[in-house]
Formats: sequence, C-alpha cells, structure tokens
Amino acid sequence: MRKISIFFTIAIAIVTVSACDLTERQKASADRSMVFGSATGLELYCNYLYDILPDAGGDGMHQSDNTADWGAKNSVGTYECAAYTEETSTSWSWSDIRHANYLIKYNTDQNLSEEVRNNYTGIAKFFRAYLYFGKLVKYGEVPWIDEPLEPTDSRLYAGRDSRDTIIRHIMDDCDYAYKWITTSSITPNSNTINKWTPLLLKSRACLFEASWRKYHAGTDYVKNCTMTADELFKAAADAAQIIMDDGPYKIHTGTAYANGRGSYRDLFISDNAVTEEVMLSYENNETSLGEMNWWLNSSTYGPHLCMTRPFAKTYLNLDGTVYDEKNADGTYKNFKEETTGRDLRLNQTIRGYDYTRKDASGNYVTTSANFTGHTLTGYQFTKYVIDDMNYDDKRSNTNDVPIMRYAEVLLNYAEAKAELGTLTDEDWKNTIGVLRRRAGITGGDLDKKPTVVDTYLQQTYYPDITDPVILEIRRDRAIELCLEGTRLRDLKRWACGNLWGDMPWTGVYVPAMDQPLDMNGDGEYDAYFTADKSYSGEYKSLAVIVNQSTDPLKLDKLADDPAGGYVMDYKETSHAWKDNMYLYPIPTQVGLKNPNLSQNPGWTKTW
Repeated sequence: MRKISIFFTIAIAIVTVSACDLTERQKASADRSMVFGSATGLELYCNYLYDILPDAGGDGMHQSDNTADWGAKNSVGTYECAAYTEETSTSWSWSDIRHANYLIKYNTDQNLSEEVRNNYTGIAKFFRAYLYFGKLVKYGEVPWIDEPLEPTDSRLYAGRDSRDTIIRHIMDDCDYAYKWITTSSITPNSNTINKWTPLLLKSRACLFEASWRKYHAGTDYVKNCTMTADELFKAAADAAQIIMDDGPYKIHTGTAYANGRGSYRDLFISDNAVTEEVMLSYENNETSLGEMNWWLNSSTYGPHLCMTRPFAKTYLNLDGTVYDEKNADGTYKNFKEETTGRDLRLNQTIRGYDYTRKDASGNYVTTSANFTGHTLTGYQFTKYVIDDMNYDDKRSNTNDVPIMRYAEVLLNYAEAKAELGTLTDEDWKNTIGVLRRRAGITGGDLDKKPTVVDTYLQQTYYPDITDPVILEIRRDRAIELCLEGTRLRDLKRWACGNLWGDMPWTGVYVPAMDQPLDMNGDGEYDAYFTADKSYSGEYKSLAVIVNQSTDPLKLDKLADDPAGGYVMDYKETSHAWKDNMYLYPIPTQVGLKNPNLSQNPGWTKTW
C-alpha cells in the first residue's frame, strides 16, 4: 500500500513514542473518542499501520532477498560477514506493535456496531501478528505484549515468552482477523488487506515454525516447545486450503511468453497489481516512485546483485527433465543454449538470450547483461525491472510490487502436506503442477508426485533430504519466490544457513579471453574479457578486466571443457555463516535496561 501521508494529528498525539524498546512512552494524551468514535477514524488509524509493510525503497521486496545463497553482489554487510555483535544489534523497536495494541485495547466505543469495531480490531491484529512473526524469525523468544503499557507497568521488564506462546498468539490473531474482517472480495489494486490475507500470514508463520522445530530439533534453538512440528504443519496446510477452496484468487495466466515477458513477469512489472493473484501489494505511482530499475540496472547504485550459476542450474528444461550444463560432446553450453528451452521463469527473472528492452529511441532491441558496468556473473536480474533504459538512473518505477501472492499459498500447502506425508497426486497437480504449467513446462512430474531424486539439487543444496517430493517443492519455492524476501527465512527454518557462506558465486560460461564475444547470440559483441588492465584496443568499450590480484572478478578455466572455456567467478571471500546467525542477538543496550531478558544461543550475555 502507498504510504499514508495524512493522518489524524490527534491519533499521533495519542500513540507516538520516542524510544526503541519496551519502555516507550506516549508523549501526550487526548480524547480517544475523536479517533475511535467513528468508522472513518478507525480506518485512518489502520491506514497508518500499513507503513510497516515493505515499500518501494530500501525495504522493498526486490532488496529484501539481498542475503541469499542464489545471489552474488559486490558488497556485504556486517551480519553477512558473520561479524555482527551484541553491541552492533540495535533494532528492538516496539512502537508499531504499540500502535496496533492501542487500537485493539481502545476500540470499544459502543456507538459503533460490533461488526465495525471487530473489523478494525481484526486489521490491527493482522498487523500485530505480522510484526510478531518478524520478531519470531529475527529473535526467537520475545516478550509477548498485547496492550500499550504505561511507563510504570512491571511487564516492561518481563523476560522472554516461549516460542509456543508467540506462535499461538500469532495464530489466534490471524484467526480473529479472518473471522471478523468484513472484506472478502479482492481489494482495489490489492493494496489493503481482506479476510484472506491473515490466512496466508498464518500459513507462512506456521510453516516457518513447524520447519524450525523439525530441522533444529535437538539444538538450543528448540527448547520448552510443546506444540509439535506436525501440529504446525497441519495448521499451515489448513490455512492455505481455506484460501484455495473458498478464496477469490487464482494463478495468473494468459500472457504468452516472448522476449523476457509473460504471465509470470506480469506480476512484477505491471503498473497496476495483477489482483487475481497478488493478495497484497505496494502501490507505486507518479507521486510515489519505486527504484527497482535503479537498484538492479544501475552501474552506480546498489550492490549489483546477480543470480549465480549453481542456482540457474536448478531451473528445469521445458520437457520436465533436469538441466545438464554440457552438450553431448562434453563442451559447455553457451549462454544462448543455457537460456533456451528452460523453465520460462528463468528468462523472466534474468536477462535471457532473447531479452529485449527499449533503447534511447524507444525501440525494443535485444539486450544482453551489462558486463562492463554491472553484472558480476552474467545472470542479470530483470524480475521487477521496467524494460526501458530511461528508468535506470533514478527512482522512476511506477510498477506495483507484490508483497503477498497466491503462488505462496500453493507452495505452503504443498510443502506442509509433503512434510506430513499426506500430499496426494491430486494435491501435487493442483499446486506445483499449476506453477510449472504457467512456467511452460510440458513434461515430467506435473500430475503425479516425483519419485526420483535429482542428485544435483540434493548434493548441491539439501544433502540431508532424501524425499524427492520435498526436494522438488523446495526447487519450485526458490524459483517461484526468487527476490521476494523469502529465501533467507527459508534457509533459516530448514537449518541450511551454511549455503549463504558456502555457495560459490560463479557465473556464465565464457568461451574465450582476449577476443570479442557475442554472449547472447544476437550478432552484436557484448564483452571482451582480458587480464590486461591497460588494454586500449578496438574493443576497449567492451573490456571486462578479470584475474587481477586485487579484484574479485575472475575467469576460472574449465579443465574438463574440450573447447577450453571458462566460467565467471566473483570470488568475494568475506561473506560467511556461523550457526549463531540463525537468530540475531538481543542487543546489549536492551539487556542493560531489562536484565530479565536472556540471550540467544551462541551470543554473549553482556548485562
């Protein structure tokens, strides 16, 4: 939803806070009936809560998968280098939860009907559940606070509540919101929630917590938990099934694929949200512009996030078979061969060989990855990008950004049922089969559960998973939701965080050095790879300097390639993973204020 720029001054006076912990105080008091005494006041108050959702800037969905095993980038943060400390950690704000609690507590005006009051309380409970799920993922056990506390309340200094307590309250809030939110139809531009949105949140939260308890079992991350993983998997599947059976959503199809655009990419580049599938969106427009082109295409902004070769290899062929990077004669496939005949989501997520965009004259032209100013691997993202070079150098995007969509409902249902061992062939057909059909896949396991393990997927990503069904669901989840803010969360719940530190940041096949190369096969030269940093020859404008001792961009010689080719390799070595990174530490400054808080596993209690 678009950020709300107008909000009752009186409401701000009631609930505005000034600190960053549970001792946050209200600055002023006012007559609450001026806000909570009318449906209009309640609506405006709830509109304020939408500010917590990802937006078009630094919290946007296109940036929220910045830390993911499938991406290479040219800069990493303190957390990503495993250098985070208890003193570094500072984000412990509870102000948004206080705003939600304030409405929940004081929305009691008897002059309004119960239906009206319960509707807006349901919306506030959705946002409280959304915020607490974020805290559960980040910190694990946290204090459960369900009302706006006064400065003298002893509960400000309570210890942390159990994971059971937090997930049960999240589930209860989502159930209340589903029951009482009155809007059941798709909302305009999907930029406000309806009764189905809390069910997706419940499914997401329960799937996370179920997986956490299963795959972290026996560690310090799972203590004093009474709810079983299977109970939570069932809750996740049940919530998703209600949406599937009774909700108004479906998978968007109908746009034929061509030149990097099709039904899948419609969801991310349309000016107006594709509401038949998008369940919640952030609305960009001429007065609230996004920066997706600037961040993903600019040579001077952003970390040049690009897909890696190991992940690109997980996309199936259109006939449903697994991809082989080699030709029959043992040579490696070039980029055109690599992006031909593959799951159509690949060429709608990166610039494939056939990708076109508008040039400065407004003509659509075939456009390769920008090897000389941007891409680190040759797999340049396009998923949220308007296909026009005039959008690349400033905040200029008007395309809406999905925050929640129906595809996740299908993925959550399939995974939860598979983990329970109750997924049927019909379930598979109606979930993963539906998503693969949209992706142009015509063969393989569309109507029946797979029975054969893909050894590449297993050995490269999930060596402890032997069930081919779970492996294939994880394949599609990663592909379908790429760049949508879910990957690191998934790695954490599956206890696969090591993939962030271990996955090589390799890239496309490069046939030769020191000669001009047409990488996408359109008849135009795209790059000239050389180790000569003083190169000033005919192809200077295309020169990509590699293999310098001080530069992480390398070309690795392929010893088993009869043609003597290379692969790009961005050898950034500072990113790392330690097991204490599954949870953030409780900040020292917070512990000093509330010594009753315990510390997370692997971190030092400094108070």
